[in-house]
Amino acid sequence: MNRKKSYGISVGTSSILVIIVILSLVCFAGLSVVSANADYQLSKKLADRTTTYYNAVSQAHEDLAKIKEPVTDSLTFSYAISDTQSLLVKLEPISSSTESDRPFTISRFQIVTTNEPELDTSLPVLLGN
Repeated sequence: MNRKKSYGISVGTSSILVIIVILSLVCFAGLSVVSANADYQLSKKLADRTTTYYNAVSQAHEDLAKIKEPVTDSLTFSYAISDTQSLLVKLEPISSSTESDRPFTISRFQIVTTNEPELDTSLPVLLGN
């Protein structure tokens, strides 16, 4: 009698391979969800910061448009953007030799740090309580 020798993969080996593939897919899905959530939170913070910045810029332009008489001394305006930053606008008197439709020159229009920001050193780790 001739017996066939079986050198193939047994049923148990293919089951283990399927389990490993499913676990790998679950791990990648979990990592994708965590990454997408982190990107969403960062995008939300950036959108809020951008909105606040443009609100400050808009307020600065509205205030500058209200100035009609010539500026004799330098003026400085500050508009809060966050608790650590503000928009600083500095106006200088216009020189009499130049003709302009504005009664002043904007010498500074920039974001300045008012307080040192608190650094977040905590890690978002799930604690099993």
